[in-house]
Amino acid sequence: MPDYKKLENQEADVENGQATGQDTEERQRPAESQQAAQMVTVSLLMLLFLGSSYFQPRPRLHQYRGAGGHGLRGKVDCDIQLVESIPIGLTYPDGSPKFLSTYEAWQQLLDSAKTSLDIASFYWTLKGEDTPGVDDNSTQPGEDIFARLLANGNGGSRSPRIKIRIAQSEPSSVSPNSNTKSLASAGAAEVVSLSFPKYFGSGVLHTKLWVVDGQHFYLGSANMDWRALTQVKEMGVLVQNCWELTHDVTKIFEEYWALGKSESSQIPHWGYEYQTNYNLERPMGIKVNKNTSMNGFLSSSPPPLSPSGRTNDLDAILNTINSAITYVNIAVMDYYPLIIYEKNHHYWPFIDDALRRAAVERGVAVKLLISWWKHSNPSEDKYLKSLQDLSSKQDNIDIQIRRFIVPTDSSQEKIPFGRVNHNKYMVTDRVAYIGTSNWSGDYFTDTAGIGLVLSETHETESTKNLRSDLRNVFERDWNSKYATPLQ
Repeated sequence: MPDYKKLENQEADVENGQATGQDTEERQRPAESQQAAQMVTVSLLMLLFLGSSYFQPRPRLHQYRGAGGHGLRGKVDCDIQLVESIPIGLTYPDGSPKFLSTYEAWQQLLDSAKTSLDIASFYWTLKGEDTPGVDDNSTQPGEDIFARLLANGNGGSRSPRIKIRIAQSEPSSVSPNSNTKSLASAGAAEVVSLSFPKYFGSGVLHTKLWVVDGQHFYLGSANMDWRALTQVKEMGVLVQNCWELTHDVTKIFEEYWALGKSESSQIPHWGYEYQTNYNLERPMGIKVNKNTSMNGFLSSSPPPLSPSGRTNDLDAILNTINSAITYVNIAVMDYYPLIIYEKNHHYWPFIDDALRRAAVERGVAVKLLISWWKHSNPSEDKYLKSLQDLSSKQDNIDIQIRRFIVPTDSSQEKIPFGRVNHNKYMVTDRVAYIGTSNWSGDYFTDTAGIGLVLSETHETESTKNLRSDLRNVFERDWNSKYATPLQ
């Protein structure tokens, strides 16, 4: 490997020599020596200016080596599994797909933490007292998680103490920060808040992310909310023993941390330390659970938070739809081809157009499983119906839409902002996509989110894998008694 520093120093010496002129002794050198020196100078200049990227700082290879010793050109070993929250009272027949709960996943991450825990979150309501008027024992899992985090503070029972950093969306009257205030005042965590209106005029930090020891992470739809563990249906992934992928998602967290620390109202220029080698064009080769070869990368939104090399989340979603051959299955809470959180709505057709093209031009079967709960806007049905009305057996166009309704009894009805299918994922015949954003334009223009894209390769050794698991979850929910055709 070339000594880049030596080459750069040589180049600097050459430029300094040209700037200051040559001394008397150099002017007296034989012509042959001068010609040789000129050739070296020209060669170095060509390398510098014609291939400037070659001289950019390079990551050391060991930065990309995991326990298996794989480098950039090899496959990295990762343990990846689906993680779900199934609301109390929502049941499936025996034998239905079942996975680790979000509560169990977070407990595992806390158990494994030795040095650090980074959490990116929208808001915090892990304690029962955060929802006045609710007296329900289903708050206990959230209370447990909060107690374990609090125990990390000075005088806490945990030993040794780990470094906890929390990047949260700027608190408001709707989403106060009493939990994180308690953690910070107890010395259990350092907390920063991000004001997206300062940068974009609107928006929030909507990411839901845990990163532990640079080795493990959780990414999914679950907020730091007790309801996300027992009263809301969530979908995510638990990634363990996966240094390379964890290192990449940590770069996104570091962006949030930098913004939370910044007093400027300008998005900074993201330096090399935030850039990534892995994206849609150059995915990471991953050996998932020792039996499945997959390509993967992490996408982010909005575009100003996507440094060099990072694929925008919208582009990741569009490519997943555009690359589907036989089917696209989507489960999201909200679906709007609009910018909906501004005073005046704006048409935002990018995902909607991609689905229409897939169904009409390529005969891809499209299924959307969209949530319905007390806070759903009935106007959403107009756009969903417009999409479904394209269906035609004669023209081989198959678009089906169902609403998923979480059952609610009289006691559960009193729980605010509970009892909803909060999933944000998509699965096709080739790709599994798990994200943190709802599907309206705002989430891709001024709101922070992350997507994990995993696609199978021709080297896949097992027919049962993470993508097929996600497909089975969709089919379980689509065919359940909780899914009703769009009226």
